[in-house]
Amino acid sequence: MIPNYLTFIRFQDRRTVPFFYLLLFIVLGFYWRNNGYSVTHHDAWLISAILAITLFNIIYDLKAYWAYSYVIGRVDIDRFSGKTCLKFEAFLSRPIVISTMSVLVFWLIVKLSLLLPSALYSVLCLFLISPLFIYCVYRSVRPIYIKQVINAVPSVVKYSSLYRYVSDYILLSTAINLLSISPLKTNPDFSLSNGFFSAKLMIAMLILCAIVLAVNLIFVYLSKRYIFLGRMFLKEVDFNFSPALPFNSLYRIPFMVRMLFLSVIQFGWIAFVSIILALLNLAVPFEVYFSFCLLPLMGYCFLHVYWHWHNEFLMSCDMCFRYEEFKKRET
Repeated sequence: MIPNYLTFIRFQDRRTVPFFYLLLFIVLGFYWRNNGYSVTHHDAWLISAILAITLFNIIYDLKAYWAYSYVIGRVDIDRFSGKTCLKFEAFLSRPIVISTMSVLVFWLIVKLSLLLPSALYSVLCLFLISPLFIYCVYRSVRPIYIKQVINAVPSVVKYSSLYRYVSDYILLSTAINLLSISPLKTNPDFSLSNGFFSAKLMIAMLILCAIVLAVNLIFVYLSKRYIFLGRMFLKEVDFNFSPALPFNSLYRIPFMVRMLFLSVIQFGWIAFVSIILALLNLAVPFEVYFSFCLLPLMGYCFLHVYWHWHNEFLMSCDMCFRYEEFKKRET
């Protein structure tokens, strides 16, 4: 029996809300830890940007998910039949528009949280209210996306290649990484006062890069197969989206062996970057130094994401073929 819309979203929200709280706990907790377990008024814009990017990532694939749910028939959405999406709704529900406008809202949330008398209460308030606001946005745009899916017309291919899709993800992940580690520039372990060619600094940077890679790889394993299937139904991608695996020989190497090789390369790269900056006597900001040091790991992260999502896309293609075959048998 196909559940109706209200029953389905009640069941879905029981899992969605805890996930939002867990996600924000990791994202905000990483910044809070790097900032010496404190949040001040000077951090408001940085935290707002981090939360806005996180919100963008959450709602970016929501329309594709409901396209999959609608076509497969996972939920009865007859309540939206005959309803159209207004132009201003379609514009305001765009992920880039929502995330841009949310920066100010998140800034207000941070500022209001910091008005509480205790630093602990301020942090708890921020951790409690931010996921709740994201859920309210998620709940508001959901019916808009469903109406768009029901009235969707075949569109041009939005993503001609998985390379672009992964590149957008890596770009946003890198932005969150840079914003999250920016407080570490005041940490004595990452001080540039002793020069770039400092053993303490290079070891601290190696550990930081490893932590950043680990956090990024954890989120990669959230399933994308149903998102890709939804995008195929929306005609945003086609079967040539990901024709082959890049660096297939590297992909065949066991994961732990890859990590061992990457650790050696990463340490050598950090030493190389430090030597070059020390010889040139350049006074670059901490964030720029971190960006240079992170290049090999983000390059590997790109490949790792591509490999995983390529396999997810192949599963989506298989499900699409099975669905088409099932529809032919029904007719």
